[in-house]
Amino acid sequence: MLSIKPDHWIRRMAQEHGMIEPFVERQMRAGVVSFGLSSYGYDIRVADEFRIFTPATGQLTVVDPKNIDERAMAPYQGEVCIVPPNSFALARTIEYFRIPRNVLTICLGKSTYARCFRGDTRVALVDGTAPTLEEMAVRADAGESFWGYSLGPFGRVMVTLLEAPRYIGRDALLEIELDHGEIIRCTPDHGFLLRDGRMTDAGNLRPGDALMPLYRHLVRGYEMVYQPSNGHLYPTHRLADEWNLRHDLYADEPGSHRHHIDFDRRNNQPWNFRFPEVLADFRGRSKRNHRVAAIRTLPGDHDVFCLTVPEAGNFALEAGVFTSNCGIIVNVTPFEPEWEGHVTIEISNTTPLPAKIYANEGIAQVLFFEGEPPEVSYADRAGKYQGQRGITLPRL
Repeated sequence: MLSIKPDHWIRRMAQEHGMIEPFVERQMRAGVVSFGLSSYGYDIRVADEFRIFTPATGQLTVVDPKNIDERAMAPYQGEVCIVPPNSFALARTIEYFRIPRNVLTICLGKSTYARCFRGDTRVALVDGTAPTLEEMAVRADAGESFWGYSLGPFGRVMVTLLEAPRYIGRDALLEIELDHGEIIRCTPDHGFLLRDGRMTDAGNLRPGDALMPLYRHLVRGYEMVYQPSNGHLYPTHRLADEWNLRHDLYADEPGSHRHHIDFDRRNNQPWNFRFPEVLADFRGRSKRNHRVAAIRTLPGDHDVFCLTVPEAGNFALEAGVFTSNCGIIVNVTPFEPEWEGHVTIEISNTTPLPAKIYANEGIAQVLFFEGEPPEVSYADRAGKYQGQRGITLPRL
């Protein structure tokens, strides 16, 4: 049976057996992405050496783990690394690890880069349900996909695929109360869309701030979404159909194969419904789900989750507001028993915007689990990544 190891065990193993070098025996937070020893883990730092995926202009480069094109992995050294939109970079840890024979580690991305919510936060889905992020993470592991609402170009609500709902780690949270009583619990750096289209961190919100609203209403049996860009109502099924068209799901059908035409030919009216009584209700909701009523700090650390929306970079909560997605994914394999070396990290930017990574600051959290020693350790089988230093590309 594996048991997670606490701070005093990590400190002893680092200081007496060189498990982590260099070792910082307390968590450093002031003005930096935190790093160092935590209650049940160690926050590792990223060095200032990077390899950024940069294919030649006009050239299609396939990322093949069996045959990495080193020409497409441009070397870079500096205090700040900019990862291009929908791209990735390789980096390494400052720390050199020596894992004991009876220990396995798990590495998780830091919530500072992930921008996370508590697991009981509910997400608005286009099928009318609102599962929690924790539920979505479990269902995603079983192969399920999810579609939700995002704010796209020109401030128009659209349907998007919500990818990779997942557990991130533990972090301190804020509690944001909205004017209709809904509570949102998130990390202080999580971005919220304001009613004027700007994005601001949760920690910078103030009571009275107006957030971008998601309003839904049944009209003639259809769920309609209020479009804040033009004040009209638009059917959710048309938004879903537009997603299908954007992703060429009808490419093999004659014509566009739209399930719903753009105009009702009987009266030449677009699918932008303008029922005065319904719109009056929406426009009168200035105090009904998009203004901040109060902000509080929650004591302690909490399990946090998030997801990714590559197409738009934001998604809607069931509470009726739009927030930024978790765009930075840190991919690291477990450190096996008796492995040693610098850790090579893959940093994926799944957003449509450039992402900034700070060298010499925290990038991920390592958890240590102790169990019975294995019959064969990584050192016993002379693993090909044993003793690696610097950024190491995949080897066959």
